[in-house]
Amino acid sequence: MEKIICTAYGDSLKNKGIAIIEEDKKIQYLTVSGKCNFCIEHDGVIYASVQNEKNQILEFKRSEGAYSLAGAYETEYFYSHGCMFEGKLILASFSDGLDAIYDPDIHKVVDTYIHRREGRIDRGRSHYVGVTPDGKYIYSVDNGLQQICLYEIKDGKFVLLDIREFSEENIRLMPYSSFSNCAYLNTEVTNRIYVMSYEQERFHIRSIENMESSEKCFSGGNSISADGKRLCVSLRGDDFLHYYKIREDGTLDLLCRKKCGEMPRDIAFKNDRIYVSCTGSNEIEIYDIKNDQLEKVDEIPIIQPITFACA
Repeated sequence: MEKIICTAYGDSLKNKGIAIIEEDKKIQYLTVSGKCNFCIEHDGVIYASVQNEKNQILEFKRSEGAYSLAGAYETEYFYSHGCMFEGKLILASFSDGLDAIYDPDIHKVVDTYIHRREGRIDRGRSHYVGVTPDGKYIYSVDNGLQQICLYEIKDGKFVLLDIREFSEENIRLMPYSSFSNCAYLNTEVTNRIYVMSYEQERFHIRSIENMESSEKCFSGGNSISADGKRLCVSLRGDDFLHYYKIREDGTLDLLCRKKCGEMPRDIAFKNDRIYVSCTGSNEIEIYDIKNDQLEKVDEIPIIQPITFACA
């Protein structure tokens, strides 16, 4: 197996923060005091947002095979997702409904965009940020206001280009496929996958896939393979993985529906394997992909695993 990095709620005494699982399955914990939902590794540095008495971005650097804390920098908000864009860290705050630009060189947030929707006074819940397939822009998925914001970064600041609104479906995650030039947006309430084509520098709905689920089931993890040809989405409650082929036109073909551990929160592709953080059963499950079927081959005990390090 490859190295895996995953945030974990742990227990009240230990193993709370970031779990780094090496190829030999040896685990190093970067323990934090507080809540940590998100981390990302870039150029040998792990960045993580932590919430305790104050909000901070923690930076861990690797030396002689192990990571250690290199710096802790206070921020106004707590962040739950992020991506790298032109050397800057783009951050999404679910709790405060905004996006931010963090400059690693000066260890500061340099701009913030607060989400709003016309006719509504409730706070947004920014859940996911990504980079458009052409590498030009940033898009953000708001789980509260039910909208996708498209930004340009100009002179180090957000410039809003477009907003696409949805009904109350709890839109969640939206990775894109370089193979189909489409993004795949899953919803928690209706358990749908919106196939979003990217044309003329805007996102458009190309098709909708309805996942088989019960009434008390909520879509969770959503990940695409490195070649852009396979998609895997988890369903919490029913605790199933839906594994799809992505066709050239972006539409989906269900290849496998596989029972998994309890409360599958997040998914990560690594070569010919899929990793699933099962928060309810306190483990990361490992699946081999053989003839487009998923076969569970191993599990790693982690107390309340949450999300894998963002790509």
